Amino acid sequence: MIRLSQLTSYLTCPRLCYYRIHFGETSFTEMTAAREIYFSLRQGFDFEWAKKRAESLHDGFDCEIFNRVAEKFVYMDHGYRSIEIDALIKSEALNLLVSVEEVAEVGEDKLPLFLSLYPPEKGVWRRDLIKAGAASLAGGFREALFYYAYTGELRRAEATFGIRKRVLRLMERVKLIQRGFLPERRESGYCNYCSFKEDCESRPETFASKFL
Repeated sequence: MIRLSQLTSYLTCPRLCYYRIHFGETSFTEMTAAREIYFSLRQGFDFEWAKKRAESLHDGFDCEIFNRVAEKFVYMDHGYRSIEIDALIKSEALNLLVSVEEVAEVGEDKLPLFLSLYPPEKGVWRRDLIKAGAASLAGGFREALFYYAYTGELRRAEATFGIRKRVLRLMERVKLIQRGFLPERRESGYCNYCSFKEDCESRPETFASKFL
């Protein structure tokens, strides 16, 4: 089964995707904290409950990270009705599993809602579009909502044919990684924070990595 988190990991770094698939990772990130806060607030609970929930569920819980996110989190009720919180959308045919923060009802539409931190100046981030495309392939949704935790903004994006096609290409690459292909190493700013940095630097590239 290909998970949405694997697709977004590939966008950050193909090798990050490889290591998370084959070795796992339990790091507690700002996004992890933001998701727990969102789940709690949407269901009528407070920040303290969100903190207790996060601490109970995540082995790598980091109180400093949680408190930092809680200080910046902006919660606004945009009037959409919640159908399901922390939902899973699954396609057996494509072997694709998409986790969404919420399935919401907006007018006559039922849309997947994803959480992000900061919004771009216009539209949504590229990785957000990939999420919209994955939800479209897994559940037939043509659009998705994006809630930006640090501004309280809500934006809507269409899962176009081009986006769905890009998601399918990403899925093909992730399938190869699942089979054991090690991607080519890429340098980026994320390397300074990556928990797999030391092992990654010591792993040689292979000819097959050039095709990922």
